[in-house]
Amino acid sequence: MPRPGDGTPRNVTLIPGDGIGPLVTGAVEQVMEAMHAPVYFEKFEVHGNMKTMPTEVMESIKKNKVCLKGGLATPMGGGVSSLNVQLRKELDLYASLVNCFNLPGLPTRHDNVDIVVIRENTEGEYAGLEHEVVPGVVESLK
Repeated sequence: MPRPGDGTPRNVTLIPGDGIGPLVTGAVEQVMEAMHAPVYFEKFEVHGNMKTMPTEVMESIKKNKVCLKGGLATPMGGGVSSLNVQLRKELDLYASLVNCFNLPGLPTRHDNVDIVVIRENTEGEYAGLEHEVVPGVVESLK
């Protein structure tokens, strides 16, 4: 795989998703185009109400090793696994890492922020192991 910044064109799987996802991913596309970034998006229409992630989308993600995904709606009740959970399991996306830090020259409420937030994605409430015991009572298995 080419190293970032070497100018090699990169294919990136793009899933705009639902809600504000298309707005956010659309803005990223505009920024990449304005920068003349060597990024080419393979765009797929995937929505949270779909039963499974299309095979061609999974093949694209595995081939490209990079995916920009907007939020996908999560179905409520009925024991249906969301596409978000399916992606995490299929790709073994154990953790989500977010690095928060101050940018030089940009005034903020708090100084000297440098923190990494780690959210575990595949166990507990994120595992999608839940069911409705009786109407209105949902049990989440941890």
